[in-house]
Amino acid sequence: MKPFQTFILPISSHWKMSFVTSGPGKYIWATGVVLMNLIKLPLLILYYLPAFTRPDPRWSVFQSIMNNYMSSFIYHTAYVEAVTPLDLEPGSFGDRVVKIKKGPDSLYTDVARPNSSILPTTTGGIWFPSAPKEISFENDRPIILHFHPGGYGMGDVRTDSTFAARNLTDRVGSYALFSLYRLATNPNGGFPAALQDGISAYYYLLNDLKVPATKIVLSGDSAGGHILICMLRYIAAHGKEIGLPAPLGALLWSPAIDMTVAGTEPDKITANRNYNVDYVNSTFISWGAKRFVSSDPAASSYMSSLDAPFNSPCPMWVFCGENELFYDDVSEFVEQMRSIKDNDVTLRVEPLTNHDIFFAGNFTGWKAEAERVADEAGAWVEGLVAGSRQVMGSG
Repeated sequence: MKPFQTFILPISSHWKMSFVTSGPGKYIWATGVVLMNLIKLPLLILYYLPAFTRPDPRWSVFQSIMNNYMSSFIYHTAYVEAVTPLDLEPGSFGDRVVKIKKGPDSLYTDVARPNSSILPTTTGGIWFPSAPKEISFENDRPIILHFHPGGYGMGDVRTDSTFAARNLTDRVGSYALFSLYRLATNPNGGFPAALQDGISAYYYLLNDLKVPATKIVLSGDSAGGHILICMLRYIAAHGKEIGLPAPLGALLWSPAIDMTVAGTEPDKITANRNYNVDYVNSTFISWGAKRFVSSDPAASSYMSSLDAPFNSPCPMWVFCGENELFYDDVSEFVEQMRSIKDNDVTLRVEPLTNHDIFFAGNFTGWKAEAERVADEAGAWVEGLVAGSRQVMGSG
């Protein structure tokens, strides 16, 4: 049960289109939601005092409350369709913001080929913890190319990625470039826009910054994890012919696996056994997914990797929480990927936790667990680096 999740009852679709999703109505609605969430706090504290009322009785009162607030936040964000614009201006981030031009036309083939409305274009990225003045690999720590979460509907690297970025740069790599990819809620942002932007960002590191592929780790959480799976599938199928070599490894944090169900079958989302535990809800998932999903049969395996395993071009480290909505999909995906000869896939499950603690654990009450898991990911990457060094030495 998700008590007081929405608190404000949905209004008719006619009034929603004319009032809630545009003009001042959106801000009036948001103000009302903030006030109601403040009012409901003492009610939630009382409600969650008995352990049996919590989403998981092993959770603390704080974890239960923050799970509820996260659910409310993403529900209302999707309900009013609060679009995150693609902002490439430096602002207070200065030289940490980089513009990434599209690569050669030959990079974008098959499902990534431009169509009448979705074309490779200039996007960008933000460096963490700072812009590298000179990229050095003396300490063997790789560069991370990361794709942020948000269900293809939202996500602002500037305001909400500090915790995830610190996990990557303190515990896994040296610098992290967070891709500012097109969301499905942006103009012409459906598939394959995010894949095109991921290809461009990877090519930027390889070609413009001259970072060897063996010094790059790809990373993504939630919807960003889905982009990463698409990237790996694409590199496996076309990398050699278009000049995109395999990266050192891939980190998938709570990845979204099946966007087809998310976009077209919301009833299956609510029937998920973890639906009443995790904060992720069907309104939020469907909002971005239905705009992202492609009806092109050639893209079906990119929409959902279930029952469509492939030869991964690099080792994969996959994380998921026990109470995540995506847990069953992630487990099945890993099992199917392991069935392919020579695939190297590690699965790390954290007991009790809800969705994407790598990104939001500092807010949802799972900070220590998220940092411990990031340390383990860092140790896994160190093992890849050591193996790569041995191969180079023997060569």
